[in-house]
Amino acid sequence: MHPAPSPADAGAVSVVVIGHDDAAHVAAAVRSALGQGPAVREVVAVDDRSTDGSAELLERLAAAEPRLRVVRLPVNSGGCGTPRNT
Repeated sequence: MHPAPSPADAGAVSVVVIGHDDAAHVAAAVRSALGQGPAVREVVAVDDRSTDGSAELLERLAAAEPRLRVVRLPVNSGGCGTPRNT
């Protein structure tokens, strides 16, 4: 049997949102993750070298939301695994 979580463990979940050239949807994905409440400690949005303004949109969102961290990959990975693992 596991002990009950302590108050320090509250909000211990991190959510990773990945995207490439998806400015039309990435903000909604981030807001949805943040909207899950205090169980979500942070949202890490990994931009896979978008060219459509997605990264700039994420940076604007992060400026107003301390639980959002944006990571921009230096080159496009060509898939989902690298951004997710980053």
